Amino acid sequence: MAGTILTSCGKTTKDDASAVKEDVTELNKDLVQGAKDTGTETKDAVEADWKKFEATSKLAIESSEAQIKELRTKVATVDKAEKVKLTAKLDELEKKNAELKEKLQKRGAAFKEDVNEINQSTKEKEQEFEREFTHDMDELGTALKDLFKDNVK
Repeated sequence: MAGTILTSCGKTTKDDASAVKEDVTELNKDLVQGAKDTGTETKDAVEADWKKFEATSKLAIESSEAQIKELRTKVATVDKAEKVKLTAKLDELEKKNAELKEKLQKRGAAFKEDVNEINQSTKEKEQEFEREFTHDMDELGTALKDLFKDNVK
């Protein structure tokens, strides 16, 4: 009788160990699939965010270009001393706008190249780039709006 009990306990332990091994294998498969799904979701989210940001930024750059053209015609009507000063400021702002446009184009090209390797750190890098770019665009917009404020007599 004792032999039967010991034999049956050994069989149960082997069955349990086998079940646990199968559970671990299945869990590992689930984790791998979950990681793939999360990577795909992150990639899709980063791509969508980038496209939205890129479109908004291009519109802001075009708007700045239009403002600069408009201000150039306005500068043409002021006296010569102010005209030189304002033209220099406008040239500076136009250069900054062109630099931002180029920066956005380069980042867009790099983004398209790296689209297959998007992960959480890539998402954070994109968010940092977007914050910096938006800050620079805001500064440019403020400078354009304030161009004539210093010259009011």
